[in-house]
Amino acid sequence: MVEERILLVEGEDDEHVVLCLYRKVRGSEPPFTIVNKEGYTKLLQGLSVDLKRSGLKVVGILADANDNVEARWLELSKAVKEGGGRLPDAPAPTGTIVEGSLRVGVWLMPDNRSAGELEDFARQLVPSSDRVWPRAKRYIEGIPDEDRRFKPGKISKAKLYAWLASRLLPQRMGAAITAGDLDAQAPLAKQFAKWLADLFGE
Repeated sequence: MVEERILLVEGEDDEHVVLCLYRKVRGSEPPFTIVNKEGYTKLLQGLSVDLKRSGLKVVGILADANDNVEARWLELSKAVKEGGGRLPDAPAPTGTIVEGSLRVGVWLMPDNRSAGELEDFARQLVPSSDRVWPRAKRYIEGIPDEDRRFKPGKISKAKLYAWLASRLLPQRMGAAITAGDLDAQAPLAKQFAKWLADLFGE
């Protein structure tokens, strides 16, 4: 049953991207339930309890690496251990899956190796031939420091949203995947979809 397989995510944007990407790549509805934890802190704090839910067979964890992949991995490893599981010493580049009585999977956005977040993942889905992307980058980079309203670590997020604003129908990342503006056949998108399929398959 779908309820036996859950994917824990940080927020609404993650939920939307997962749904749209899975539908686009796999051509079907996801065989799992997405649980929006409304922030990384709540995801982390509730993880040991979530792992002990009765009747669960598979739990996926989707989290941003943010500034430090190693620190984020250590936090998640500790919480998984408290929930009765165990993660390897480092994330697998193609997405981590640990077999056991409860299968546990972890994907650190954007690519299990790099610092960053969901928007950095989506950035890698922008077609390489896109002629607007360089202009979106220059626009954001050209804003003087004193006029920037985004944090220094969020510049790639600002660039992506500037690019999204240039679409025929400006919309969220997930909708841009559905519309084909973000390429669901990009290597990273296909790898992420494969991780989901491997994790939640029989």
